[in-house]
Amino acid sequence: MNRESPLPYYTAQNSSNMGMFNTTMGKLQRQLQKGEYDIFKHAPIFESDFIQITRRGEVVDVHNHVRILTMGIASTSPILPLPDVMLLARPATGWEEHTGRSRVPKGKSRQAAKTLELTRLLPLKFVRISIHDREKQQLRLKFATGRSCYLQLCSPRDAWDDRFAGWENLVHLLQTPMDSHNSTYTNLAGNMACMPVVEDEDKSQRVADLRG
Repeated sequence: MNRESPLPYYTAQNSSNMGMFNTTMGKLQRQLQKGEYDIFKHAPIFESDFIQITRRGEVVDVHNHVRILTMGIASTSPILPLPDVMLLARPATGWEEHTGRSRVPKGKSRQAAKTLELTRLLPLKFVRISIHDREKQQLRLKFATGRSCYLQLCSPRDAWDDRFAGWENLVHLLQTPMDSHNSTYTNLAGNMACMPVVEDEDKSQRVADLRG
């Protein structure tokens, strides 16, 4: 294997179904590799930045400004044939991401500052990802509770087609029925799915179970 590979040795490079993970490491994966949550320290992640929108494509603003979130699809075990977890993160407190730019919190270096805050963990069996509008690069997330949210890809325009094509491939790969009854994650997934993607919450309640 190429020594310069950006992904850990066990990633799904061995599986023809998991080729979307053979991409440059994103900011969410780089942050998780620092070991804050052991389960994701070496997990391959396919990720992109999105803007939350309504079903009609209108931007959802919070406190009068657009909120950008990062969605990642991860595989937590090298023996799994498909990715199994969806992660949602947002800019950490003190960071601003208007028009794709970030500001380091006062008193912190760019290297030391934590850029993302993990806000959601959902087993993929409890969420169905589908294409909402291909031309506008929009996805729909439908949760096991019946609620939905809509996201629009937020990437440089010259990278839109290639990046969204990766999400289209992922959508086709994950077209399997949701099972909302046969998992220890049932309550966790149901509770999280009912919450707005960008809602402010106490981090310890959101991700306490992820810490190793």
